[in-house]
Amino acid sequence: MFFKKRTNPDSSIEQLQAQLAAFTDHAALAQEKLSVLDSLQTDVRSLLQTIGQLESRLDGLHSDVHKHDMAIEDLLDEWDEKKSDEKEVQAQLQEASQTETLLLSMFETYQEQFWSLRHYADSNKDEAWAAQLALMEKTLERCRRSCAIDVIQDCGVSVDYQLHDVIEAVECADPALDKTVAQVYRCGYLYKGKVRKKARIAAYKKIK
Repeated sequence: MFFKKRTNPDSSIEQLQAQLAAFTDHAALAQEKLSVLDSLQTDVRSLLQTIGQLESRLDGLHSDVHKHDMAIEDLLDEWDEKKSDEKEVQAQLQEASQTETLLLSMFETYQEQFWSLRHYADSNKDEAWAAQLALMEKTLERCRRSCAIDVIQDCGVSVDYQLHDVIEAVECADPALDKTVAQVYRCGYLYKGKVRKKARIAAYKKIK
């Protein structure tokens, strides 16, 4: 006769308690993992938000860099235009300087010829020709002054070595004439207040 083995109730309760404790431990561990996962999700959301902000700032920086590049290009274009304008101005100034030099050279040639004609008229005592030349001289004097040209041609004035080139000494007894211009052999001139050519003169020298 077979008898069914009876189960010990205390042993079953202990097994159930052990299983319950293990389940509780697993549940606590799962809860801890869920808490960590929630924290990680929060960190990920925060990180994604930070990345979004950084991307927005980066887009702003790209826009600023693009504007900066465009501004630099505009400045370079403006600089090229200014350099081109500067070259043009320099070319114009150089041309004006060359024209000025040619005009002054022409004036010197004319003045020497006019000076020779006037002294020729004086030496030959041609009053009609001398009067005509004097009239021309008055007209030309206004033109010279408007061009900032002053002729060095006066006799009787004190010798100024910045204006006069003394090539001859004329002895005299009058002390009042000492170191004054006796005769002008070739007139000089000033242009814009600066001596361009000295007058070649004879100067009085007092006899000791």
